[in-house]
Amino acid sequence: MKFLVYLPLLAGALLLGWQLLPNPPDDADARGRMATNSATSVTATLPANLQRSNGNTVPVAMPESLRGTEVDGQLQVDADGNLLITDQLRNLFDYYLSANGEETPEQTQTRIRQQLTSKLDEPARGQALAIFEHYLSYLQAVAKLEQDFPVLDDLDALWAREEAVQRLRASLFSAQVHQAFFAGEEVYNRFTLERLAINRNPDLDPAQRAADIEALRENLPAEMQGLLVPQLHQDLRRETQALNEQNAAPEQIRDLRLNLVGPEATARLEALDQQRADWQQRVSEFSRERESILQQPGVAPQDKQAAIDALLQERFAPNEQLRIASQNKR
Repeated sequence: MKFLVYLPLLAGALLLGWQLLPNPPDDADARGRMATNSATSVTATLPANLQRSNGNTVPVAMPESLRGTEVDGQLQVDADGNLLITDQLRNLFDYYLSANGEETPEQTQTRIRQQLTSKLDEPARGQALAIFEHYLSYLQAVAKLEQDFPVLDDLDALWAREEAVQRLRASLFSAQVHQAFFAGEEVYNRFTLERLAINRNPDLDPAQRAADIEALRENLPAEMQGLLVPQLHQDLRRETQALNEQNAAPEQIRDLRLNLVGPEATARLEALDQQRADWQQRVSEFSRERESILQQPGVAPQDKQAAIDALLQERFAPNEQLRIASQNKR
């Protein structure tokens, strides 16, 4: 299930949700990233490219962006030949629809209908084709709805947008399709907005904020928690770099870590920071003494090297000596 590439409707919330400090480093940069993320979603090009067609045009070749790739999604049926409605069906639709712009809407839609027709027998074939038509209606409607909800840095507006999309889905899809296609996405969006509310609560100190976010994360389904990890670490690296460039205080970096990855991971990162600092101090001391040996007058080069080798063996374990030697070669 694709939890991390969602409708542009929630793009603002997704990025706002990762801004963990009361004063984020660069709101303009965050909005720029939001626009970039929105542009890569399946629905970003819908207004121009998803006009429903009669589908008489037969695509000759796969779009360039799809060549050599594995189809994302599967068509499954039960023992009675009925279509199994899962997120795999939506993934298959989105896989082909991602080529919008490389070929005409008629070609894209015909390609999908041909896939459903050639790979499924009745009754699954008719069921899949009907769901695809509903999905096209949904994509057109959500693109229109998006025009009524510009991206705003406002929590109430973001909640209103999410609720409007959920109402739209409920009006177009059966409960079974709604659950299969969008349940995971809606859980994730709710997590993002609740997390944003915690980060913006002025009555919480950093420790309370971190604890509340950790509890919120632990209540997510296990699969969702696993999918969050790469995104959290990516955000942590980006935000930490921004803070370092601003010469932020250690307390700000600690608050960032607490909010993003929780107390346990923060403690591990701080221990790693200390290990790195200790190592750097040892290397700096060795470098100073090494330079002092090299600057001694009247000492033969081979004697200087012998003294440096002895110093290296005294200060560092064998595996550390290899690391020092590697650094000196750079």
